[in-house]
This record gives sequence, structure tokens and C-alpha cells, in this order.
Amino acid sequence: MKVGILGAGQLGRMLAAAALQLGLEPHLYDPDPNACGHSAGRSWPFAYEDHDSLERFARSVELCTFEFENVPVEAVQVVSRSTLVSPGMAALAVSQDRLHEKNFLRTLNIATPQFKPMEPGDLLPQQGILKTRRLGYDGKGQWDLSRTTPTPEVACLWEEKLNFQRELSQLGVRSRSGRMEFYPLVETIQQDGILVGAIAPAREVSEELAVQARAWVGSILESLDYVGVLALELFEVAGRLLANEMAPRVHNSGHWTDRGCTTSQFENHWRALLDLPLGSTAPLGHCRLTNLLGELPNSFPVGTGVHPSIYGKEPRPGRKMGHITYVAANPQAVDELSTGVFSHAT
Repeated sequence: MKVGILGAGQLGRMLAAAALQLGLEPHLYDPDPNACGHSAGRSWPFAYEDHDSLERFARSVELCTFEFENVPVEAVQVVSRSTLVSPGMAALAVSQDRLHEKNFLRTLNIATPQFKPMEPGDLLPQQGILKTRRLGYDGKGQWDLSRTTPTPEVACLWEEKLNFQRELSQLGVRSRSGRMEFYPLVETIQQDGILVGAIAPAREVSEELAVQARAWVGSILESLDYVGVLALELFEVAGRLLANEMAPRVHNSGHWTDRGCTTSQFENHWRALLDLPLGSTAPLGHCRLTNLLGELPNSFPVGTGVHPSIYGKEPRPGRKMGHITYVAANPQAVDELSTGVFSHAT
């Protein structure tokens, strides 16, 4: 069976690898001919504005997904005319605009930081976080107003700056027939808006917060009639959760599942799309994930429970070049296994 992926970055590459393991034939469409995922399947290096190529791509596959939420809506619409695209337009419409996303979360009674829309020329508050409403990721298009006074020329969203204890991520997956599974809550480690590491499962999480995180993701999946993996980024503030952003796709905070879980997020994404039985989301132990940013280390640690993954990208400051997953039987053992490796991410 031929399956399509819009986007051929590292997430597209890992989705393609999971597709191959399931006996599928992945086709990857990305305008960048040097995108690292092209080598993992049939390559379609054409522009998203090239509707003839998009239509040929769509006719060549039996279903399609996307690796990131900023894929042009028009491109998805073109592909949707010839083949089934999941998660689908509803998820894209919500996630591509931060104001719409926050309003959507509020309609589901999911708590968020305080926010308000800001237009170019509006008087900016002296405190808070300003974000472009569209196209921001990995810290791009975001400003701490206590440190700088930006002059954005596009619509933005102001959010209150929180004194949070930590950041968390909850991944869930929903199949075409409505079955759902949830991965353990993960603690994410951020630097300048970029995820540099993660601890899975998150430590010292109350059962109340874990249940709430799963319930929130479940309500999003049901509300959007969602098919595939979805991530909800969260803040823990004074013992309660606030939702930051959602990502309608496989997510960096779930990379550890490739080696540290019974079924990876990438395999379960395809299982959901194909309406196969969802795989177990049980962890194989305690995990640490570290992203390798900018360049690769001269050597990698070796040993049982050490799993490097390299994306095949050209080095560039701040670029995600790969990651290492560490898996051990208990938190102390995984801490010892990964000692010193988080420095690679900085």
C-alpha cells in the first residue's frame, strides 16, 4: 500500500521508517530537495504551489498525512480532492492560528493562560509573551516583552507570562473508528523555545493531573473527529495544568517512544490512519531524551539502553540534528546512563 507524507523533515523521515516496518510504501512530498526525509521513501521534491505535481502525488497514494501543521492549507485541499488526508482540515484550521487555537481550547473547558489578540500598531503591554498568530515554532515569532519591544507587522497573540514549575506534554492517538490510547505524560526541557530534552514518564505527577491531561487530549480528539497522533503542550502552575499549544501530528516530545515504548508514536499514527488495532503505549522503562542541536558530537555513548538517532541534516545553529534516547529500569539508572549527555543539547 502506498502512503503519502506532506513534509520530509525528521518527522517525515521517522514516519516513513515506521511505514516501511508496517510493509507500506511511503511517498514524501517536500519542496526542499535536500530535506532529510526524501531518502526514506519515494521523493517528490516539488513546490506546494505546483498543483499538477500535488495532484499526481495524491493520485499515487491511497491515503496521506502531514508531518507539520504549517503545511499550506491550499496544498492539503488539492491533495484531499484525490485521496484521504488525515488528521484533516479541521485540525489544521485550529492549529494554524494561535488565537483560534486558544479559543477552541476554551470551548472545551481546557484552561489556558490569559490571552488577547494584538494587531500591528497596537500599544504593547510591558509584560507578557507576544507570539505571531501564524507560522511560529521552536521559539520563532515569540518575544518576552519584559526583555524587548518588538514591532511585528503581522497579527499576534499576547499571553500572560507564567511562573510555571515545569512544562509537560501529553500525546494521544485516535483511530478512524474512534478508539483512543494515551502515552505517559512527559516532562519537556526547553531552551529558547526549543525542546532540548525530555523525561518520560514525567516524575512526581499526581494521578489527578495525569487523568486531567488525558481527558483534555481525549476531548480534543473527539471534538475534531481526529485520526492520528496529537500532542498537547502544557504548563504545570502551582499544582494545576494550563494548556499551551496543540500539535496535530507526531511530536518531538514523543521521539522517545521509538525506543522506549511498546509501540512508537510513529507506528501508532499509521495504525490509526489505517484503522488497525492501536499498539500498546506502555513504556519499556524510564527514559530520557536529548536533542542534538546545531552539530553532532564527535562520538556517541554506547551501551545497553543507549539509542542514538541521526537525521542526516547539514549542520546549522539551533537545527535539530538528531536525538539520543536512554532507557533504564528506574529513574536513578537512567540518570546515570545519560549523565553529561544533556550538555550536547546546549
